[in-house]
Amino acid sequence: MGRTNGRKDDRGNIGGLRKITMREAVGFGIGDCYGGGQLVLISTYLALFWSWFCGMSIVTAQGIIGVSALVSAVGALVFGVLDDNLYRYSIGRRFGRRGFMLMLIAPALLVGVLLWVPGLPVWAYALVYVLWVMLAQAFQASYNPLPGEMTRDYGQRTKLSTTRMVISTAAGTLIPLLGSLSLRVFGEDRPTGYMVFAIGAVAVFACAVGVTWRTTWEMTPEQAGFGAWASGRRREPRLGVRGWMRRVGRVLGEYASTLRIKEFRKHVTIYLLVQVSMDVFGQTFVFFVIYDWNRTAAFASLLLGCAVVSLPLMPLFGWLLTRIGPRRLYAANFAGMLVGLAWLGAAWALAGRLPGAAWTVFAVAGSLWFFAFKSLCGYLPWAVFPFIADVDQIVTERYRSATFSGVQAGFRQLGSGVATICVGLVLGAVGFDSTRATQPPAARAGLAAVLLGWFAFAMVVCWVVSQHLNISKRTDSTVLQEIDRLRNGGRKADVRPEVRDTVEHLTGVDYDRCWPDA
Repeated sequence: MGRTNGRKDDRGNIGGLRKITMREAVGFGIGDCYGGGQLVLISTYLALFWSWFCGMSIVTAQGIIGVSALVSAVGALVFGVLDDNLYRYSIGRRFGRRGFMLMLIAPALLVGVLLWVPGLPVWAYALVYVLWVMLAQAFQASYNPLPGEMTRDYGQRTKLSTTRMVISTAAGTLIPLLGSLSLRVFGEDRPTGYMVFAIGAVAVFACAVGVTWRTTWEMTPEQAGFGAWASGRRREPRLGVRGWMRRVGRVLGEYASTLRIKEFRKHVTIYLLVQVSMDVFGQTFVFFVIYDWNRTAAFASLLLGCAVVSLPLMPLFGWLLTRIGPRRLYAANFAGMLVGLAWLGAAWALAGRLPGAAWTVFAVAGSLWFFAFKSLCGYLPWAVFPFIADVDQIVTERYRSATFSGVQAGFRQLGSGVATICVGLVLGAVGFDSTRATQPPAARAGLAAVLLGWFAFAMVVCWVVSQHLNISKRTDSTVLQEIDRLRNGGRKADVRPEVRDTVEHLTGVDYDRCWPDA
């Protein structure tokens, strides 16, 4: 039996929906110490480490990261459908859909140590990095569905998402702070400082995933719609070549079907733009501080530590999400982000013009403001995500959270890969060379345009899209109540008009085409 701490039904299957205690919320949330922390570690330091100590140009380093993201986009799609359907097989019924994947991922993460060892050939770094990002996709496919697996309650899911983001933000804050400390102790001109905190972080990530595996649970096969497989009434047939081709076609159809859900299309647009913007920011911020603000990498790491300001705000984010809903909170979020970007741009314009102490206060204050809203920007899509599968369930009768996670991660990796490659090409085109102590004016301007310009554009588009979101505590509750009514034998003809309208607004599907077995 898998280590998921779930209740067993009368056949011993994993699962059970129950009240979430703070211990269990922390057990779930600590997994995002890896999910969020590894993004900060990789995006902030890896290209810098490779270009300074491993003999790569910035174009090569960004190219490896970008191409690996494109490869992992395919992996995200594979892992999404695989994880959702593991209950069809005995190994999934024994260890769980989500638990089995987490159990394998935890020790495999230690391969990431090799990314931070100088002297390897370029192909070795590329191979290890592809494996690293594939593991990240497998983790997201199994981890992201857990709030919806563990509870159906809106407040309980928000509690899980808030705890997750507190821990993720704490990890993303501590990594640059510890990085700054390590660089000050060992020096920025030697690889030792980077290696010490990066390798230590990889070990912590592996432990964090292990804790999440041991402290979370998931739906039983019956609750997830796989009762026939669990009881032995259905078994997976042996497949020939044609059978596998048909199965590939069905898998692609599963993914394509997620895009017919209207609310998911809006959500994934916001998520994609937000995450790609954060990737671009992470890849360029240290360079921006070093060359445009004329400060050190250690100072840049300290500024990244300003994200700590968001930790006490996370409970407020969760409370606001419940009270005013995603649409209004998104509007406040994107407005605050645009102010923060303008503040960082003003610090660039004033560098060398204000007295040193005054400029430092101005830059730190702007960073505190920016990172507070950046954390909210990262929090909101993940807080909204668990409710998307509810909307889909009333259309398909199945809980397909990992499939949605796979599509979301696939789009994200595709966008991130293209953006990363473009960042490298743009910086190369404007004459940026990370081995130089200073950069020409065109390179500094190009760096600022990539960092600030893209982020501002993305925030404006996200603001517009978010104002058409309909998901909220009230609408999600309406959908879940209607699912329960139909599952218990209720007739679709008896639906109340306001429920029909809510379902159609969220799904974009005519109510009569939902829940086909009724």
